Amino acid sequence: MKRDFQHISRSQFVLTYGPGAIIETKNGPRIIPIMQYGLDAKYFSKDVFESFEIAETRLSRIIQQSSDKCHRIVALPTNAGLKIPSNSRIYSTYVFPAWKVCYGRKANHRPLLYNGPKCPLCKTDEESSATRFVSACSEGHLDEVNWQYAVHGKNKCNPPYYYWKANGSSLSDIIVECPQCKSKKTMKEIYSLQFFCTGRNPEKEAPASKYPPFYTSPNRTKNCEHKMKIIQRQSTSLRVSETMTLLTIPEFDDPISRRLQKNEVSMALDMIMISANLEQLTIPDFIELLSKLLQNRTNDEVISTLTDEIKKCGVLEFLNLYRRLKAEDQTFMDLMYEEFESLRSASGKVTDNFSMSSPKYIIPDSSYVPELQVSAVNKIRTVTVQLGYTRLVNLNENQDPGIVYSGEFLPPNEIWHPGYEGFGEGIFITFKNGKLPDISSKSAYSKWKMYKNSGYEQKSNWSDVTFEPGFVWLHTLSHAIILSLSAYTGYSAASLRERVYISRDGSNGGILIYNTSPGDDSGMGGLAGTVDSFSDIINGAIDNLLICSNDPLCIDVDKSSESINGSACYSCLLISETSCEHRNLWLDRHIVIGN
Repeated sequence: MKRDFQHISRSQFVLTYGPGAIIETKNGPRIIPIMQYGLDAKYFSKDVFESFEIAETRLSRIIQQSSDKCHRIVALPTNAGLKIPSNSRIYSTYVFPAWKVCYGRKANHRPLLYNGPKCPLCKTDEESSATRFVSACSEGHLDEVNWQYAVHGKNKCNPPYYYWKANGSSLSDIIVECPQCKSKKTMKEIYSLQFFCTGRNPEKEAPASKYPPFYTSPNRTKNCEHKMKIIQRQSTSLRVSETMTLLTIPEFDDPISRRLQKNEVSMALDMIMISANLEQLTIPDFIELLSKLLQNRTNDEVISTLTDEIKKCGVLEFLNLYRRLKAEDQTFMDLMYEEFESLRSASGKVTDNFSMSSPKYIIPDSSYVPELQVSAVNKIRTVTVQLGYTRLVNLNENQDPGIVYSGEFLPPNEIWHPGYEGFGEGIFITFKNGKLPDISSKSAYSKWKMYKNSGYEQKSNWSDVTFEPGFVWLHTLSHAIILSLSAYTGYSAASLRERVYISRDGSNGGILIYNTSPGDDSGMGGLAGTVDSFSDIINGAIDNLLICSNDPLCIDVDKSSESINGSACYSCLLISETSCEHRNLWLDRHIVIGN
């Protein structure tokens, strides 16, 4: 029998279609389960994961903080990597949602809403399609809509199906009616209801083959305290990936650093540092001990490279490099400060995964932006890891959504996170004089300062800096540049990603706009080549800030405690969610152009 399947890329699995996502297929919507249940059983193993491991010690250490387990990063196994035919399915999905609407044209019956593989009246699913509604809560739980409660409330009537009457495209035009007691509700009325949360995560349930095709899982948690709301299954807010991305900076892009990031090497060095007296350990003794620990765990080429480096620099300097890679006492923001300083000093450097040209100096036509230093990043590597995902539904003001963590446990003590490597290009923008412009006289500056000191906290890797007026200034300019790049060059704005840097003391900053996702625009020098025309691009960016088609409505919005943004809307500053690391937050035209 022919098996249906479709291909998704590793970047899609991390950013869009990972566990917990509903994917549309030609046979209807399916939910992607966690790797333990989605991957074929013979591929969910430590040996397979190690063969697809992405060695990035600094990123793994950040994820591992406050955890007693070893955290590692794995790229989704591929048919080519597993050496199996390209038409073999290696990852399975579940039917979700199971409720369907049968339109009954051939059997001449009224449209029905039912739960099951086939329509209860015409005994087939030929005219059926899955309902577009599911229910979810802000803690990440997901389930079918409780149609019995939606139509009847506390009434115990429980019919085998419901009549589905759609008189138009709006929610108020759709009527769901019980065939037994004749109770009815419009979808607009049902949308306003709040349901008790079932605590269900269908993506974490055992394969459905162990149960009837449409079942109530016995593995649910107890009901959670949050309420569920109805949401359309294709809504982008139903699942938003929580990711972390790190650049491979030149300092750690050499053969010895890459080998030090291998898990088996890291474990051996950790064991030596714990058990041995390093000050009394000679170079030959250290090499002998390390070689014994690595024997049969890695190849001779890795051991040879490590041995040559130890002979060259000595034991203590070798271990100092390892400690810097290990970065146990560093936070995510420490790595961002390190990235910024590395990019500032990287002009002319070339390594296997990094290359940056000498900067060009650009003087914008407006006093809003000072003289810029713009460099072409001809080659860049990123590692992106998925920590989990959130469901942005039914949130109160200033409420942070609960994260559903997507790490997969493998005995004896390891958590594996899905990730991917990206290779591409970019442009790095900073300031010739090494300082951010003075914006303290602008009224938006004081409003952002007041907001920073208001006591509101946002759970984010970037939360140390996102409230800073200087960061908001840089982030606003970054979005304007991305939109100008798209208009000037023809690149899709969704194909470009940003990283906004600010120095530890807040006096300087920079913007990296890059592309490392396979299949997107750019990647062949076109983005880096825009440096030669950057005067036109930055002037276009300033125009994006000065004029918005929604003015005066947009420009009249001032920063207040009720909004995380100031003057910013989809006509002037907001871009694709996958392009912005900060979900289109911390933006304000006023902080750049004034009132």
